[in-house]
Amino acid sequence: MNLDLPLVFAFIMGLAILMYVVLDGYDLGVGMLMPAADAREQELMVASIGPFWDANETWLVLGIGILLVAFPKAHGLVLGELYLPVALMLIGLILRGVAFDFRVKAHSASKPMWDRLFFAGSMIASVAQGWMLGRYVSGFGSGWNYPVFAAAIALVSMPWIASQLDG
Repeated sequence: MNLDLPLVFAFIMGLAILMYVVLDGYDLGVGMLMPAADAREQELMVASIGPFWDANETWLVLGIGILLVAFPKAHGLVLGELYLPVALMLIGLILRGVAFDFRVKAHSASKPMWDRLFFAGSMIASVAQGWMLGRYVSGFGSGWNYPVFAAAIALVSMPWIASQLDG
């Protein structure tokens, strides 16, 4: 049996990115919906992601690691084109992680601040990921319509925009 290694690596990378989107997408959604919940609901939301949320980002690291190891030219092209949104996404993920960890340990008076930072980190990461998806899907094209498409995808990634589109 002859294995086509690039195809195997592409499948594993795609699976890792899919796992990240599904699992961390839930966490990002919780973070973006924090302002819409009352204090009791916020505690329940945070408890629902608490045991798993750190591990979910591991799938992203695996997918990007496979991209680097198996497809170095594609890694250079994709991350070269998406340098700024990747940096913003990482800032959002770091902000979200710090806010989540400090929120759990904070006194009740400072929890609203950490909730706002958790929301901001989730929003920044989600919008950056939406922008990256829009640019990637459009083939990193040049012209006015490609950034407009990427911006539309970034805006639709926000839950309240998506809920308004549903009706």
